[in-house]
Amino acid sequence: MVKSSLSYSTTGQLSSNRYYPPRVHEAEVILHNLLRMFHSQVFIYSRFSPQGAAAIVRAQNEQYVDIMFRIHAEFQLNTPPQQPFWFTPAQFTGHIIINRASSHIDFFYLHVPSDNKLNVDLEWLNGPRESNTMEVDIGYIQQMELRSSSPSRTIGNVRHPEKIKKREEIAWISEMSERDALDVIEKEMYSFKQVPYYSLAEGVDRAIAENKLLHSVVLWGALDDQSC
Repeated sequence: MVKSSLSYSTTGQLSSNRYYPPRVHEAEVILHNLLRMFHSQVFIYSRFSPQGAAAIVRAQNEQYVDIMFRIHAEFQLNTPPQQPFWFTPAQFTGHIIINRASSHIDFFYLHVPSDNKLNVDLEWLNGPRESNTMEVDIGYIQQMELRSSSPSRTIGNVRHPEKIKKREEIAWISEMSERDALDVIEKEMYSFKQVPYYSLAEGVDRAIAENKLLHSVVLWGALDDQSC
């Protein structure tokens, strides 16, 4: 997991009155280079927690490792003299299949999930003081993704394993479902996810079945991503 080494202010968040990302180091460079394909002013540590990225090995065999990951990052769309304008996707969910020698990528996909009705936070300053001039809105991105069109190619005399046309054809020695892998990552990033949450309909059914009271949480956006 890539965790933030930045210092928090007394408000528990980083300043919004910024334009340019800080220098990145080591493992951060890979994430930065990927996300800057969307926009050059990418902050791989968001202003609000949880920051950074987390990953899990979803499946493996003697030849390949299947990894799923999640990144919380945001983009600063403006430059001076315009006031800062922050574009914060709910999350980036990624999936990569790589050989154990790290010399061949068979599959790569990184995207902002679009299954929720709201999946991006928009914030901008209308004046020099962010404490009382911040405007906020929330919206929807239909598609924001990076995808490999084919497996990586052989370069020079380096020999890679035989390429598999479809990742579904790979026989794994051990694996978990994609949903279970994402649930593990969610629990790593959000401690409150250690407690199961249900939709209203599911909650009513369980309350009746277990003869318990129902506690409901109503939100404008999602509680377990960066859009709300």
